[in-house]
Amino acid sequence: MDPNAFNAALNAPAGSAEQFQILSELRAVLEQQQSTVPIFLTTLAPRILIQPGESVIKQWMMDLLLFGLSQSSLVVDNRAQIASSTLDAQVSLLGEQATVYVKGGINCLAASYPLLFRVLCTNRSSRQQWDTISAAKSRILAMVEDTSLALGIRLSAIKFMQRAILVQTRGVNDPRLQNKADPNLTMCPTDHPFVSAQALETEGGELLKKCVMILYTSNNADILSALVNTLAALFKMRPTLAAIVIQAVLKWTPQVAMSGQSAMSVRSVEKSIKILLHHIYKSPQGAPYTRDIADAIQTQTARMEAAAQEARRKRALEAEAANEAAKRTKIEATPVPTPPSVPTSVNLPTSTFANFDFSTLPLPLVIDILIANLAVLSEERLASAIVARKALLGRGAVVPLATDSVLQQDGPPLVAPTPQLPVSASQLESQSQLEVQPSEPEPVVKEEPLDPLKMDIDDDDLEYEPDKLNATAQAQVEAEEEQTQIAPLDPSTFSLPTPRDLSDSARNGLVKSSVTRIWDAGEEVLGRDVKGGSEVAVGLPPEEMWMLLIVRMISRGANGGRVKDEGGDERALVHNLAFREDGMRQMLLDYLLGDFGGRIRLAIVWMNEEWYNDRIQAKHDPSRERQYDIWLGRLASSLKARLEPKDKTFAKFLMELPSIPPNVLSLCRELAETPQQMGIGFAALREFIQLRPPVRPEAMRILLDLTAHPEKVTRNAAINTVRRWVPDVEPMNMGITSFAKKLLEQLQEGRHPFEEHEFPRYLPPKLELPAKKAEVIQHVELMFALSVRVPAFLDEIFAAYVHMEVSVQEAMQDLLAPLVRSLGPTNGKLLSLIKTFEPGAESLILRIIKILTENGRPNANLVALVKELISERNLDARFLMPIIGEMDKPDIVKNLPRIVSMLNGKPEPKALVKSAFQAIVAAPPESFTKGSSNQPRMKQSEQLTPVDLMVLLHEDKEIGIKPAMEAIGICFQIVDVFRSDVLAAVMQQLLDSATLPTLFLRTVIQAVTTYKNLVGFVSTTLLSRLITKKVWTNPPLWEGFIRCAKVIAPASFGALLQLPREQLKELISKQPALKEDLREYVVRRAGPKARLLEVFSDQPDPPPSAAPPDSAPPTAQGDAA
Repeated sequence: MDPNAFNAALNAPAGSAEQFQILSELRAVLEQQQSTVPIFLTTLAPRILIQPGESVIKQWMMDLLLFGLSQSSLVVDNRAQIASSTLDAQVSLLGEQATVYVKGGINCLAASYPLLFRVLCTNRSSRQQWDTISAAKSRILAMVEDTSLALGIRLSAIKFMQRAILVQTRGVNDPRLQNKADPNLTMCPTDHPFVSAQALETEGGELLKKCVMILYTSNNADILSALVNTLAALFKMRPTLAAIVIQAVLKWTPQVAMSGQSAMSVRSVEKSIKILLHHIYKSPQGAPYTRDIADAIQTQTARMEAAAQEARRKRALEAEAANEAAKRTKIEATPVPTPPSVPTSVNLPTSTFANFDFSTLPLPLVIDILIANLAVLSEERLASAIVARKALLGRGAVVPLATDSVLQQDGPPLVAPTPQLPVSASQLESQSQLEVQPSEPEPVVKEEPLDPLKMDIDDDDLEYEPDKLNATAQAQVEAEEEQTQIAPLDPSTFSLPTPRDLSDSARNGLVKSSVTRIWDAGEEVLGRDVKGGSEVAVGLPPEEMWMLLIVRMISRGANGGRVKDEGGDERALVHNLAFREDGMRQMLLDYLLGDFGGRIRLAIVWMNEEWYNDRIQAKHDPSRERQYDIWLGRLASSLKARLEPKDKTFAKFLMELPSIPPNVLSLCRELAETPQQMGIGFAALREFIQLRPPVRPEAMRILLDLTAHPEKVTRNAAINTVRRWVPDVEPMNMGITSFAKKLLEQLQEGRHPFEEHEFPRYLPPKLELPAKKAEVIQHVELMFALSVRVPAFLDEIFAAYVHMEVSVQEAMQDLLAPLVRSLGPTNGKLLSLIKTFEPGAESLILRIIKILTENGRPNANLVALVKELISERNLDARFLMPIIGEMDKPDIVKNLPRIVSMLNGKPEPKALVKSAFQAIVAAPPESFTKGSSNQPRMKQSEQLTPVDLMVLLHEDKEIGIKPAMEAIGICFQIVDVFRSDVLAAVMQQLLDSATLPTLFLRTVIQAVTTYKNLVGFVSTTLLSRLITKKVWTNPPLWEGFIRCAKVIAPASFGALLQLPREQLKELISKQPALKEDLREYVVRRAGPKARLLEVFSDQPDPPPSAAPPDSAPPTAQGDAA
């Protein structure tokens, strides 16, 4: 859309033709590009509509606003945004002086009210908007009964009232049957801060009562018709109101409020009521009232028939009075001068109206006669009659009045410039009977009562029929001519008069009227069983021959006029003929678009005839433009905007065409890309591929391009269409699989499988790295879908994976998940590929194994396969994680170093190891009092105990110090398994081992720090056992011993006194903070013993002979205790 178009309209002279043209073109563009309508309206409509006064742009913007609010093809949220942003402008239109703006404002608010109600039910902060729309609603509803307003305003207000009732009543209670496009009170929460559902429901009931009251009190036919339409909508969309609507309609009679109104008005309302009753009678909601409805229809039929008979009786009395007056009138004959010769098609006999005084006819009847004759009079005949009249007056001829003239029987006949009407077969038959028996009186036709149910027009007002008068007059003329002796003519000397040359407009008018009559009569023939003269059917059936006549008149009828004139301009003649043909083709196109579903056969005949005619004409004029391509393109483009989502006639029409031009295939592509019409586009492309081999390559190319479309809905629809042909249907299968392989190859580094002319339309020219998942899926989703039907295609995926860039591989891993889940862990092809994968595909195999084990217990075959892969290919521990819960105890012990070696201080491997520990460790027997999130997936005898795991982490020499420390820390995090009693057992078992692990005392310190209740066990048992084991001989353990003693001090003081004197002094020297507290403990517990206290003195150490290095502890264990 040109952004400056609207500015050009603003700058154009107000009300000028230029401004009209710009706005018209802009409206057409906006209707085609409907995605721009919300932005356009929300930006400009509020500023334009609030401007005072009248203007073309203001009315144009108001009409566009109504289009945007009511267009169902726009998303509901976009329409709601339009309604919200333009609400104040819509309300301002109610205060305008011009009726057209008030009506437009009401219509816009009628469309906005349901949209805003739907939004405000969920938006609890926009109270101002609700107050605004509520105030506008009150103003509009007051206009319904205001008789001082224009009728159009009141009708629009009734429409708003209908919308208000629909919104303020409850829809279907079943949530499965609720229509989101039908806002109603079921959407409003009961606790809404400012929208009261109860108050709205009460108001809706009052408005319904108001509708019924006006139905019984108003005498305006238009108002009543609008109310009937309102009740019909309520009956259809609100089943709960069906009983009220039915009772209101059943009890209505014209005597209630329409007494004194014209018969025409009463009959109009009666017909509306009858139509509604028939609709109710056929609907399921009306089933309980079928007897009452049938009685009401019967009563109404009798009432309408009585009214019709009364009207006929009055007209008969008026006609009889007119005839009596005519008999009493004395008419004197006056000669009439002969008028100039004027072309005529009917010569009225002088005896037909010689004794009839037209002045005695009632004025309404005369007006009807004049209108009926003028309606069938062509413009050319009327113009020629006017010219003749002016010429007659110019010569001074006196035209006497009709009341004083008598037509002379022996004079020249008076001609009238009225054209001859088309004569039907029944009229020709009646004329032939008149010619055979001219003297027989016309039989008296018995007057039959009319059935009001079958009356579509006012038959009682059309008793005068000009066709019958003309036919009777013509019959009398022919009878008189037969009685006249005519001299025989010599055929050899007879020649036809030169035909009168008609103007181009006259020719066009004649042809158009002929074509119109043909197809009007042809539609009546369609559906009848018309039997031909031969039992063997050749070409079109008899009831469709009129179609061939029309299309050949249009496509070939003017070709005979393309004759070279020696002195004329042949080029101008050809141009005029082509222009005339295009006009006729456009008329036929418009006729087809009026009801394409019912006239599809005519469209097929037309297109086939145009194609055949193009081939014939090409032999004589190869440069002639192909009309088939032009008009097929126009027809298809026009149909695109009118097609319903589930339409099947378009594909049927295309299948009957003799040739499919490229522009039609492009149109099918556009339909497939449109969400609302994609079913039509894909159906047409599918039929082309299956049934039309000449266009199969191009249609297949379009369909394959759509399998790589960026929109998921379009892409999936295309994939579902093509995969039906794989692997059994050739040649489609070969083309589809080749295209899918090339798409996959396009993701590989350095590969370019597509030629420049065949590169898919919707793929990016170059894959930008790091790759986006949305672009990767465009390349692989087709192959994934085909792999479900043909598992052999998995080989292509695995082979291509190792040649992809890392970011592409990561995207592939995520995108493969749905495919792998659909195949399942028992798929033989998938298990075979896992076993034989190429180097470089480890990340893909790991992802597949995780997907196959994420829900439920892993398959035994899969577990065995993964174990085999780990042992044969020396895979890292990540492959163990998905199956660790299914491994037996020896396998767990064997692979534990591999699992722990993953730890590197990062959170991700730490989480994996923790998950593995939770899977392989059985909870202690007395620990599951509150349940556990670690539900074991195997027998408890096949799992490790917490003690076993902790001991293995300390003693396994293949596990490094740092990974072991991190793994032990993970165990402490699993508090529901590694409790204090478990840790005490671990420490006891490690203490009993022959060689203490390096990390033993680090674990002890961590245990007493975590569980304070372990301090007693460590201070009384564990430290004493360590002293007995001469822990000071192992420097790392001795360092841990000293730190542990400090952590649990003063509880450790009793065990420390068991140390030899030298080791105790070393401990004090390394931990000076313990010196004073330990001295006080010795004095308090052991008394002032000089030998023990000297350890805490600042004096130098005694000579080495004073005490041997390995002497016994200074005090007995009993003393320490």
